[in-house]
Amino acid sequence: MKLTYTCSICKKQNYLRDKAVTRPDLQMKVRSDEVRVNCSHCGKMDKKHINRVDAVVDSRVNLIGLILGGISTVLVWQIGFIAAFTFAIPIFFWRHEMDKASRFNKTLISRKNA
Repeated sequence: MKLTYTCSICKKQNYLRDKAVTRPDLQMKVRSDEVRVNCSHCGKMDKKHINRVDAVVDSRVNLIGLILGGISTVLVWQIGFIAAFTFAIPIFFWRHEMDKASRFNKTLISRKNA
């Protein structure tokens, strides 16, 4: 799972280096309701409220699941069995990433009135 935000100037998607499972975890990590970000496209320094940060599925984790599924298929094929679980490994990895991203995106931090 990757944490992303959209730049308010160039409207391009950027990724945060901070890792967190939920928004409250991210809030505790940055010790604020806002995250200081620097756009990698236009260079704009900005603050984003934690609710403006979204989680997306990390394609590298899906690729690892696909590779493990391929390796297990080859190993099972050598033994003489072709099992359905070898096709389920990449689906399991993808589903796990989708669940993590969904849990992050469902929780919101209440905004403080100034």
